[in-house]
Amino acid sequence: MRFADKFGALAERNFRLLWIGRTTSSLGDALMPVTLAFAVLSAGGSAADIGLVIAAIMVARTLLLLVGGALADRLPRRLLLGGSDLFLCAVQVTAGVLLLTGHGSVTLLLSTAVCYGAASAVTQPTLTGLVPQTISKEKLQQANGLMELSRSAAQVMGPGLAGTVVAIASPGWVYLLDAATFLVSAIALVLLPLAPPAKRGDRTHIFAEIAAGWSEVVRRPWYWVTLCGHAIWNVGSSAFVVLGPVIVARQAGGAANWGLVSASMATGALIGAAVSMRYRPRRPLVAAHLALLLTVLQLAALAGPSPTAVIAGAALISAAGVALLNSLWSTAVQKLIPEEVLSRVSSYDWLISFTVAPLGYAAAGPLAETIGVTRTLELALAFVVAGVAIVLLVSRVRQLRQTGKGELYGWPDLDDREPDRSSPLAAAGEPR
Repeated sequence: MRFADKFGALAERNFRLLWIGRTTSSLGDALMPVTLAFAVLSAGGSAADIGLVIAAIMVARTLLLLVGGALADRLPRRLLLGGSDLFLCAVQVTAGVLLLTGHGSVTLLLSTAVCYGAASAVTQPTLTGLVPQTISKEKLQQANGLMELSRSAAQVMGPGLAGTVVAIASPGWVYLLDAATFLVSAIALVLLPLAPPAKRGDRTHIFAEIAAGWSEVVRRPWYWVTLCGHAIWNVGSSAFVVLGPVIVARQAGGAANWGLVSASMATGALIGAAVSMRYRPRRPLVAAHLALLLTVLQLAALAGPSPTAVIAGAALISAAGVALLNSLWSTAVQKLIPEEVLSRVSSYDWLISFTVAPLGYAAAGPLAETIGVTRTLELALAFVVAGVAIVLLVSRVRQLRQTGKGELYGWPDLDDREPDRSSPLAAAGEPR
């Protein structure tokens, strides 16, 4: 078997370098949620301080996401992402050394969190635009699947690794380990040769470029309606994260069973990402959002309430659906949005996700206390179904097709070439 056949997207050197760098960086990111809590406590902080540090990351990221998208469309993405990695490497080294030498403080960790959130605001839209530059078009979906797979794997391994290092050493060493992952990513990006970016015309003020990005969003109803649907889905699905531990803890086995459910979700995300590397549905956006609809299973299992094993199984299937949606959606957006505005347009997607999900988390608990847990879960189910239905009602979402080679067609303004009928997927007819 040829190397390219066996390893797919990883056979292409440019993407392989990017994947190695981002996989390493993702593992570093997965170390931090656990480490942050222990770092704050070791610096004399309280539970309220932990919440404040976490909130600082989210606020900085949310406020700067649109700026990050504009910068990613204005500057060479490879250099921007590499610069972000080197910046975070320096930040984490500084924090780690100060913690290890007994000079850590909540103020230090709060400043570090702001820097972390600001850098992630640049990273997310930049990476969305960079992946298509490193891989051939026919392997783009597989490349996105690999990115999703490595990110999910890092989220499985990271917390356990962080807890182990904190237990046998100290939080400061985890900060240094995270810094090393950013250094590896930056080195991989230095080795990544890319063609010069396409000319983007006269540069304007960055806020004008952000406004131009918004214009690109609103002129594509299929895109902004889908973002609205995703926002509604985010509100509904957040009820599982908030109410799930409460319901599972009441059953035989207690709170420990929530660990089983969490492990099932992580496993499901890995499965969904792996499936997305091979599965090329004829109607990619329809298939993606039908996969997203699987979230109703985990909410319904909670509302039952069902035994823990059933909830865990439903959570596995639901997480697999979300991972599949992520890969298919990313691939479609990267193919349908022009490269010169891709990062700005995608930054609005990230902004909605990072803004709406916390609102859902905040609302689920008080709502359950007011109208009851079961009624809240039923309302969450309705939000999930409504969010997916809104997307599937868009004609362009239903009309978009792809061939077995991943070429998109079905819209008048897309390439009007006939699809490749020699492909087994293209010849298989309409999905039922």
